[in-house]
Amino acid sequence: MMGNVFDRLANRNGRGDAPSPWLERWMPRPSIDLVEGLRYGPLPRQQLDLYLPHDRQARRRLLMFVYGGGWDAGARRTYRFVAHMMAARGFAVAIPDYRLYPEARFPDFLHDTAAAIAWLHANARDYGVNGSRMTLMGHSAGAYNAAMVSLDPRYLEAAGASPGVISGVVGLAGPYAFNPLLYDETRAIFATAAAEPDRAQPVRMVRRHAPPMLLAHGAVDTRVLPLNSLRLAEVLREAGNEASVKVYRRHGHVGVLLALAEPFRRLVRVLDDTVSFLRGVAA
Repeated sequence: MMGNVFDRLANRNGRGDAPSPWLERWMPRPSIDLVEGLRYGPLPRQQLDLYLPHDRQARRRLLMFVYGGGWDAGARRTYRFVAHMMAARGFAVAIPDYRLYPEARFPDFLHDTAAAIAWLHANARDYGVNGSRMTLMGHSAGAYNAAMVSLDPRYLEAAGASPGVISGVVGLAGPYAFNPLLYDETRAIFATAAAEPDRAQPVRMVRRHAPPMLLAHGAVDTRVLPLNSLRLAEVLREAGNEASVKVYRRHGHVGVLLALAEPFRRLVRVLDDTVSFLRGVAA
């Protein structure tokens, strides 16, 4: 199945890491500039890269991509293929690093995600980008981070930004409806949430006036079940929000991300669906 092929291409099968060296051979060559290592905070991993299309109109749309890796792995440069694909379609793209376990535990990585958003909101104009409002996209743990900072206003408010700065969210294979305290792999990372476990679950943090969300999932994802996206969309709609779900029948956990890459974009609709949604909600 195509989804299994995509998953086998990942460096660490199932974790969400992208096979960057291979994909970079296929990256489109749009007219973009890369500004590397912008510091959104004082700590070593509180840095982001900003990909800037030469097209001034494209710089009106700012997208921040949050990568996955189980909250204990990942690096922003690994996901350059996402930035190149989205920049070629009319977006300025920011990819931040964030603190990982064991250095960080819940909610440190959420504070970092919110701090990166707040920094972009305040400083993107220095790079010719409209940072007044932006869209978010995340995969796996990164989709969780994006959803949480969009749904729980505490994080952006603590970073000095309004939740209204986010105009839309694309979540790829996010674990929105699981209790991390029940799983060996995530229990230590989320141990700090033991007193208030609901605070660590996006489905428990849904509020009215949440930004529109597109929740994309692979039907054969056995690492993060599609139920997570279906359940979050259901709760969002019940609260009066806009949410849509796309379940791609041949995709696994990593496949739904790699389908954005140049070698595969014509085979499946993940990229087209994502771009169409983001253009519709971008400020």
